[in-house]
Amino acid sequence: MSKFFSILLGVSLIGACGTSAPESGHDDNHGSEASANLADGLYAITKVAPKVTWSAEKLAGDGHQGTLAVSGGKFKVVNGRIQDGVVNFDMTQIAVTDLTGEDKASLEGHLRSGDFFNVEAHPTAVLTVNGIEGSTLSASLDMNGVPVDYSIPVTISQTNVPGDQQGIAVTGKFKLDRTKHNITYRSQTFDDKLDWFIKDDVAVGFAVMGVPVR
Repeated sequence: MSKFFSILLGVSLIGACGTSAPESGHDDNHGSEASANLADGLYAITKVAPKVTWSAEKLAGDGHQGTLAVSGGKFKVVNGRIQDGVVNFDMTQIAVTDLTGEDKASLEGHLRSGDFFNVEAHPTAVLTVNGIEGSTLSASLDMNGVPVDYSIPVTISQTNVPGDQQGIAVTGKFKLDRTKHNITYRSQTFDDKLDWFIKDDVAVGFAVMGVPVR
């Protein structure tokens, strides 16, 4: 069963304080200017199609992928720019998407355990958005009971949403360091005597949509 741990998690979804996350790595695209004529107001994250994915690897190269569940959130646009916001994640629903059957259930169970996200003690992770400068979102991710600051390149655009409304789509990709959230299981940073390791960095991708709150 140890093989199934070629992972770590991600969320998701976007978190020690003052630390900027490394960029996604496959390109230098920092998204579009994030203040492009957005309509001012309060927006709620729709549950229609939020998507947060994670991907983690062992040093040997193989790994696993999965998703995090967005349970809700909102953000405020002032003067055409996202000013602040919050996104909530249900960590009890962390999922693995590259396995099936017993292997999938085993890995998901381990991710929810004290070795990783300890969902019994920390069932929710919270991303607090502190603002956007250009196309970089400043946020703090409180995961596993530990808040960590991140700078995340994003793309923001207006989009049509059900009900003939104009909503806002936010997408991005970044890397989080799991060890800063006190998730150190099989980390080479903390134990160099293991015969295999899970990388500390986890790739996280996200796409969420906000609809106006009337």
